[in-house]
Amino acid sequence: MVSINLNGKAAIVTGAAGGLGKAIALKLAEAGCSVGIAYRSNDEGALKTAEEIRKMGAASKVFKVDTVKEKEVFNLVDAAVKEFGRLDIMVNNAGIGLMKPILDLTQQEIDNLIDIDLKGTINGCRAALKHMIPQKEGKIVNISSIAAKMGAPQAAIYAAAKAGIIALTNSLAREVAQDNININAVSPGIIRTNMWEKQLDLMTNSGDEKVKDEAFKSFSGSQIPLKRPQEPNDIANMVLFLVSDLAQNITGQNINVDGGSVIY
Repeated sequence: MVSINLNGKAAIVTGAAGGLGKAIALKLAEAGCSVGIAYRSNDEGALKTAEEIRKMGAASKVFKVDTVKEKEVFNLVDAAVKEFGRLDIMVNNAGIGLMKPILDLTQQEIDNLIDIDLKGTINGCRAALKHMIPQKEGKIVNISSIAAKMGAPQAAIYAAAKAGIIALTNSLAREVAQDNININAVSPGIIRTNMWEKQLDLMTNSGDEKVKDEAFKSFSGSQIPLKRPQEPNDIANMVLFLVSDLAQNITGQNINVDGGSVIY
């Protein structure tokens, strides 16, 4: 029987106070990994995620950080290494989404999308590599999006930032391969996270949950060949695989978890 065992490993997951980041953090902990919960504003969510991990028997600690600020990210990784003794896995998940006609976007909104989605991932990679290169070992997983490959109306800046994550992943993977470090990206498809809830409010102009449910079902069904939206756990399973020894010869790749929406 094949199983994934991360006992003795330590990870950081950014944006782990809820949604996709929380699912990833819990999945790593389930495999025995100690997990640092990095978050920006949801104190309650971060503490709850850490508590759930401890109940599994794994170690966890919360770290408040703004991933856009380089110094804070480097301090985060240093603190996690001090807490757990090492850093084996870095999952750069923190991000935001915004769908708006490009001419309606403010400069601040454009800056936020690029800073949080792309610059934050760059900072996370650099801070993790500071520790992984000397130890000649490590796994980094960056969370992109299928929007980076197929584009999406009213999501040009978001798609551009997520495409940047794929390019960053490809290049860094080649740069640090000699140091026995694997860097990959995962592109989720349509997941009903908090980002989508905000979008459904705009799409339906309704607070009626049934109306929003139908709108989401209709849209996802029209876009996904398998006819079902993805769940956070689907992406968490792929991250778990990529940071395991089963994927020791996979690096520089971007893997879609999207029900067949993008076939390349």
